[in-house]
Amino acid sequence: MTALPEPAPPPSAPEAVAPRAGLGARVRRVIVQRVLQLDDTPHRIAFGVFLGFLIGATPTFGFQMLLYVTFATLLGANKIAGLAPVWISNPLTLVPLYYGDWLLGHLLLSGSVDDGGVGRQRIEALLATGDSVGSVWSHMFEASFWHQVVDVFFAIGAEMWVGSLVVGLGLGAIGYVAAYRGVIAYRRRRSSES
Repeated sequence: MTALPEPAPPPSAPEAVAPRAGLGARVRRVIVQRVLQLDDTPHRIAFGVFLGFLIGATPTFGFQMLLYVTFATLLGANKIAGLAPVWISNPLTLVPLYYGDWLLGHLLLSGSVDDGGVGRQRIEALLATGDSVGSVWSHMFEASFWHQVVDVFFAIGAEMWVGSLVVGLGLGAIGYVAAYRGVIAYRRRRSSES
């Protein structure tokens, strides 16, 4: 008679049920694994983070990854370090980010945040192509919709570009310093542990 195999011992307490990592733990893990552990100079890593924030703040949604990789390659920045910061503009943050960029740009160019409602009216007119978001999507393949998009862009484009460049430069500068210092501190800690 063959003996049945012994059942595996129950998992130890730490392995039993790992709680789902919180948002802070996930962000920390991404920063450590995707940025601090990169095999490159601290400057190139930090410069990649800077470019990621700068390009992520610009009104180039949909082309940002391509722009980032192109500029990182041309300017000698680390191509991986800035991928996460590029995503500061995403479908959830796009409207508040671009509206804030536009307000800041309008303030810097005109000295006032009040434009008499012209920018807002043009954006509302563009979005009023239908009664719901679904109907806006249905107009995406119509030439008239894109003519309106271009008109709105030219009406508010200068303010948005100026504001987005100021926001991008500010976030990029903070990101550069944080990444540079973070890489150096992380490498010192790892070398002292070895």
